[in-house]
Amino acid sequence: MVRRFAPRRAHPHLASTALLAALAVVVTTDCAEARKHNKQQTPSEVLQNTISGPPIMAVVSIKDQRVSLYDANGGALRSRVSSGRVGYETPVGIYSVLEKEQEHYSNVYDDASMPFMQRITWSGVALHAGALPGYPASHGCVRLPNGFAERIFPLTKVGMRVVIARDDVAPVPFSDPRMPKPAPLPASATSIDTPVAIPMSYEDSGNDPQNGSPFMPDIHGWPTRQAQLDTLRAITAEKTADAQTAKDRAAELKRSVDVETAKRAKLVKAVKWAESARKEAESDLKQAEDALASARKPSAQRYWDKAKTRAETAKANADTRYTTAAEMLRQADEAIADANKDYLPALAAATAAEAAAKDAKRHTLPVSIFVSLKTKRLYVRQGYEPVFDVPVTIADPDKPIGTNVFTAVDFADEGKDVRWTVVSLDRHSSQVASARDRTMTDDPLSPPPTDAEKARAALERVTFPPEVMARLQRSVWPGSSLIISDEDQSRETGKSTDFIVLISGEPQGGIKRRPKPAPPVFRDSEMNDDYVMYRDPYGRIVRYPKKKSFFWW
Repeated sequence: MVRRFAPRRAHPHLASTALLAALAVVVTTDCAEARKHNKQQTPSEVLQNTISGPPIMAVVSIKDQRVSLYDANGGALRSRVSSGRVGYETPVGIYSVLEKEQEHYSNVYDDASMPFMQRITWSGVALHAGALPGYPASHGCVRLPNGFAERIFPLTKVGMRVVIARDDVAPVPFSDPRMPKPAPLPASATSIDTPVAIPMSYEDSGNDPQNGSPFMPDIHGWPTRQAQLDTLRAITAEKTADAQTAKDRAAELKRSVDVETAKRAKLVKAVKWAESARKEAESDLKQAEDALASARKPSAQRYWDKAKTRAETAKANADTRYTTAAEMLRQADEAIADANKDYLPALAAATAAEAAAKDAKRHTLPVSIFVSLKTKRLYVRQGYEPVFDVPVTIADPDKPIGTNVFTAVDFADEGKDVRWTVVSLDRHSSQVASARDRTMTDDPLSPPPTDAEKARAALERVTFPPEVMARLQRSVWPGSSLIISDEDQSRETGKSTDFIVLISGEPQGGIKRRPKPAPPVFRDSEMNDDYVMYRDPYGRIVRYPKKKSFFWW
């Protein structure tokens, strides 16, 4: 028989000492593992680095949990990411960088830190530095390793295309005679443009003064095209100055109209008062006349006779005041008409000058064209603003066309044409796998290339109106894009955005389930009152008194 002994009860002090020692071992081990992990994490942030110029596009793979930034020559800079977790999936689709902020705090999720933030929707989806647990874990944003996010922040520009794809895919060179062509070279060009090597590292491209404007790759290597762009920008500046002068002139004349209008408003009141006084005097006179006619006693007759005389005098005075006021009102109307003779043409001239300045500016900006199979229309945006849209003919309209993004990356053919790339997204009907099952890959090799022939087949189905293509010709600069898609433009497309296209059949929890933030409250020392303040969808700060009710966006 085996004897069983009860375990000896440890002394409380000894038990505490043992527990602390065990904890110290665990903490020491964890710290060592963390240090080891951090040391290994820094070099592994970049999976591949063959980039040789400023990035023109970023492709995020949901399945592989990685991002690839491509330059104009196909070089790539890759890193791991963490996209939206189940229920808050980062929506598959086409975006562009809308805003950049090095130190940003979320106004959706409790002021969470979002360093090196690059916004791609105004509803709050962005690329930013964050924790990478090895699987999708965010609330819809794309988290980047901190070192990688810091590294690419000065390289990217507002307007750079961002593609969120389920399966990783790489852009490929694309050429087709149906693609939009750039404006002809200036007739004054004395030599054919040839690429010129510019001794500038792409690491310095973030210092480009156009970093805050819609994306346009560097074209300094094409002197004639650069001179053409500089000329167009000079014309834009001249027309903008002319528009400002015309607006100032119209504003000055408007002040004259406003002065005369204010005088007229006072005269209208004077006329109404004079009219009322005249009617009252007429009533008093009629009353005196009726009373005089019915008077029998001499004393009553004398009384009403004097009353009649006073009423006649009052009526005459009221008539004079009314006539004077009416004449002054007529003169005021004439003065306003005279003022408008100068102001209205000046206003029309200012409006025309402003439109001419905007049109001149558009010639300096890349054009974005979107063809939607769903709506059978072609849409055009420039400078993050809609320009126009027209119906478009698409062959086999009942057959899916996919989603294809063509991007002009550089000039070609001695500056007479542009060089295009294409990346395609296919609609994926299956649901996203479990977040824990979608672990990121360590494979640093390039992803599968886009099927250029499939993209060409989509292009062949679209009949572009010749007059539209001729109108857009002057705006086909590197950075221009053509999107052909089954989808319509997302509701996220709006003020200060390029086209945003979400792929149906893919989870969109990262946009659909974004909560409305609670507005922060602060104390205004000067007003000595509580206010609520929030940032609207376009980044503007709006402030309301706390006691005033309002609808939260």
